[in-house]
Amino acid sequence: MSPQDDQTLWLLVSTTLLTLAVVGIALFYGGMVRKKNVMNTIALPFVALAGVSFVWCLVGNSWAAWNGTESVMDQENPLLPVYRGMMASVALALVAGGVVERIRFSFFLVFGLCWVAGVYVPLSQSIWGGGWLANLGGLDFAGGAVIHISAGVTALVMAVVIGPRHGYGRIEMMPNHLPMSFCGAAFMWVGWFGFTGVASPSSLATVTSAFVTIQLSTIAAALAWMAVEWLQRDKPTALGVMSGAVAGLVAIAPGAGYVSPLASLVIGVGAGVLCYMVVNYVKLILGYDDSLDVFGMHGVGGTWGMIATGLFASVEVNAAGSDGLFYGYPYQFFVQVVAALAAWVVTGVMTWLLVKALMMIMTPRIDEEGEAIGLDLHQHGEKGYS
Repeated sequence: MSPQDDQTLWLLVSTTLLTLAVVGIALFYGGMVRKKNVMNTIALPFVALAGVSFVWCLVGNSWAAWNGTESVMDQENPLLPVYRGMMASVALALVAGGVVERIRFSFFLVFGLCWVAGVYVPLSQSIWGGGWLANLGGLDFAGGAVIHISAGVTALVMAVVIGPRHGYGRIEMMPNHLPMSFCGAAFMWVGWFGFTGVASPSSLATVTSAFVTIQLSTIAAALAWMAVEWLQRDKPTALGVMSGAVAGLVAIAPGAGYVSPLASLVIGVGAGVLCYMVVNYVKLILGYDDSLDVFGMHGVGGTWGMIATGLFASVEVNAAGSDGLFYGYPYQFFVQVVAALAAWVVTGVMTWLLVKALMMIMTPRIDEEGEAIGLDLHQHGEKGYS
């Protein structure tokens, strides 16, 4: 097989793995909500996958051409638009977790397509398509800013603007099926290796390196979360271990192809501890209702990952990257901070404007009676459990 055939083959595998990641997100979220909302919660990531992938395959290359970033690779490999559409689908699927159990299905659909066009595409082009962040030298291997910061900040803004669930903070809202969530986290873990497909046009050696760092960061974050929880609550939980694993998957995304295995362990430990503190303490102090902690996991984890890439990146790992602060190049740390801040600002402002504009013509959430009945019956006329 030629090198081009190898690259195409791995892109096929990566696209399939990202599909599995979306399935994992759906199951992970589905097990975490109350049983009267399980089908609606599972449906949102699947609709994100179907809707965004369909639209991306139709107009994705047009967006790239309009931005002046369509490459020869795009024209020669028709699989690339499908792969990039899958990455956009993952981002929108993650957003759903911040507003489940109260958002209208129709509002999420309309908002999601507008969000991909107005937030995700410009942000991805700025750093992956030769835009201003790329020209500054920003590094984001697999979506620390483009996917995770954008999803986390979007979830936070939507949660604040739309408002909390009725009874939030007063009534118990326990997960309906933690084994389902555990299976979802396992699918996400496997599916996350699909993000190495972004390196397939360059070098399979980079793909291999990214595989190793993703694995090490994930296990380090899972163990770090478990350790902190064990120290503070006297008992480790399965939910904590899988939450830590997800935090590790998120944090390594921007640096997976640029940092060493040892650095990935440090990034994973930092993600496990930092995300644990935000989810369990900062969220309670600030009082926002991010239903499934999308901001605490993806917004915070993605930000840490972008900053850590500026610390630990090394050209010895990937000659196409850059050295970070700890390897004698402080400028890279500065650029990573700028990129993370830009993702926060662009995502926050555009999401607020989109939600406010759509609220003028659509109702974003169901009423209190609908929440009491459950979104499964209210929005879909079906039940997950008989």
